[in-house]
Parts: sequence; structure tokens; C-alpha cells
Amino acid sequence: MKESKYIYNPFFLENKKFIQWRLTRTSQLEDFWSSFIHENPDLEEEFKISIEIFDKIAINKRIFNDTDILYKQIIESVLYKKKRKKRIIYYISSAAAIALLFLISTLYFIRKDNNSMMAISAEVIGKTLPEQEVKLLAGGKEIVLNQNVTVHLNDGQISYTDSADIEKTLEVNNVQTNKLIVPNGKRSFLILADGTKVWINSGTELEFPTNFSGKTRDIKLAGEIYLDVAQLSKQPFIVHTPDLDVQVFGTRFNVSAYTLDKTSSVVLVNGKVQVKTKDNKSIMMNPNEMVEFRDGSIYAEKVDVSFYTSWVNGVFMFDSTPVSELFKKVGRYYNVSFENIESDKKITGKLYLSENLRDVVSSISLLTGQEYIIENDVIKVIR
Repeated sequence: MKESKYIYNPFFLENKKFIQWRLTRTSQLEDFWSSFIHENPDLEEEFKISIEIFDKIAINKRIFNDTDILYKQIIESVLYKKKRKKRIIYYISSAAAIALLFLISTLYFIRKDNNSMMAISAEVIGKTLPEQEVKLLAGGKEIVLNQNVTVHLNDGQISYTDSADIEKTLEVNNVQTNKLIVPNGKRSFLILADGTKVWINSGTELEFPTNFSGKTRDIKLAGEIYLDVAQLSKQPFIVHTPDLDVQVFGTRFNVSAYTLDKTSSVVLVNGKVQVKTKDNKSIMMNPNEMVEFRDGSIYAEKVDVSFYTSWVNGVFMFDSTPVSELFKKVGRYYNVSFENIESDKKITGKLYLSENLRDVVSSISLLTGQEYIIENDVIKVIR
């Protein structure tokens, strides 16, 4: 991709007052910067370029892959090259993320400065819930596991790391069924006896056998998983959910079937999948399709699969998504209870799933255009 050169003056794009101005556009800040440029005409060109770069951030527009690359480069502090008189920044054609790092790191100062200008009212919309543990039910035992633990089945044994961070092996009966319970706020990874890899999202229960000894390989799901299924043509792989049976013929796909959700869905990345309802309606899926079951009917449509599988890589992606859907996903992922989310607003963009909930809430503020804060494990929105 062709690169471009821009004169980049860090005084503006790293300046909190400049960032606050571009975000809030208050009359006080408009007057300040108008006077500043009037008194410093030699900086006018760099000032205009900084405005152009900043305004391309497009908080409520999709951030493309080249922007993600740039964002990572910013974090690693490798973009800037010192010159004798000026700094030059080389950036990939979409300059949308140049100030994003500074936005995230300075979001809260805006509220602090604005407190002197107006009264702030905050409404509680969410609170963190008591932490629960990942549990493995196998061999007649209930085993507490670490967050993001890998559970591996092989030759009648289950290998895992327990809550004390000790690697252990459990002998299990070849014909028994095991269950992995991953509560809200936790994730896990499972390698089944046939080599199939399963990424398990928050709020999920998965039942699976120690070995696949029958004509089919069957697992039961309530929640959400992403699978990379080992190809065994003579032994089809089937995922059973409360609403759907998903028969697989060697593929990668995502299944979402949360008990409390009104819909279930299957998103196919590649390979071949047949989806059946309990009353024997069926659809054969093609790659880059989503099949959704809602209100007793089944539907298929073309989709960008990355919007449904990106959680595996620590990202939520949104495209004209209701704000309520964002909070539902975030609440499940971080074990937070949200309420009073009654906005008709839709958002588009990416949310990086940091281990730090405060960072995530700060990023949500950028996506939604509202300010959220955390105080004593309670999440508030600034009205």
C-alpha cells in the first residue's frame, strides 16, 4: 500500500487541550485555539494537518485492518522518526488511528476539566458481580481450573492446570461424559480426543465424551464456542444446542446458543456445515454465511465472519450494532450486570478486550460518545 508523508507536530496531537477541543468543541476552547493560531501563524499549517488527522479517527465508523496495524505500532512507539527540524510520520493510507492512543489515555481528564464548567450528574448502569471459577466435572470429581486454562483429552486422560497453577492429569473412563463450565468473566480452551480445538467463551457449558467411539462425534453446548474441527470423514462431528444440531464435515465455525438469548446462530468460516432444527428443517451452509434461528424459524445470510469470531482474538467488532448488544456482550465477558441501557443509538468500530475493565469502559466511551466511569466496582454514565 502506498505510503504518504505528513508533517507531524506532537504539540497538537499529544496535547490534552487540543484533544479536548476536538472532542467537545466548547466555545471556550474554540476561542482559545483561534487566539493561539492568530498569535502563532508559523504553526498554522501543522495545526490544520493535525485537525485533519484527528478528525479522520472516525470513532463511530469502521476501523479497518490497516488502522489496527498502525494502532499497534503507536503502542510500541515505533512510528516516530526524529529529523533535524521536524518530525515526519509515515502512515498507511487510513490515518484514522493516529491520535487514538492519546484519546484513550486522556479521556478521563475531559470530565475533570468539564467539572469546572458544568454540574455533572451520574447514573448507575452496571456493577461487577461476584467472581466465579471455571469448573471441570470429570471422573466423578469437580475440579476448579484457572482462567484461560487449556484442557486436553488424550488416551483416556485429561490434562489441565488447576486453580493453584499446578499441571495435573486425571484418568477418566473412556465412555463417560465430561462437562466444562466457564462462567461469565472467564474463558477456556479445550482440545478434544480427536484433536478438535474448541475456544470457549464466557457463560458457556460444554459436554463432551472422553473418547468418540460411536458413528458420530457428539458434543452438547449452551453458550458460545469457536471450533476448528479435526477432519474425519467417516465420523461426522455434531454440535447439539437447545435449538439446533450442527453437523460438521471438517471446518472452522462459531456457534452461539446462550440459554437466555432469543436467538441461536452458526457462522461458517470455511468448510461444510449442515444446520438442522429440532423439527427437521435444515440448511447446508457455505463459507461466510450465518444461519440464525429465531422465533421458530431458520434464516441464512452472507456476513463478514470476523464480526462473529473476533472474540477469539480478544476483540469485539460492531457494525451498526445497537448499544444494548454491546453492553450484553461486555457484561457477559467481564461478569458485569448492566441495567437501564435503553439507547436507540447504533455503533460501529472495534473494542479491544483488555484484562483491565477500566480500559474497556474508557474505550466504550469513545465508541458510544458518552462518558462512563467506574467507582467502587459500580459503572456510571455521565448525563
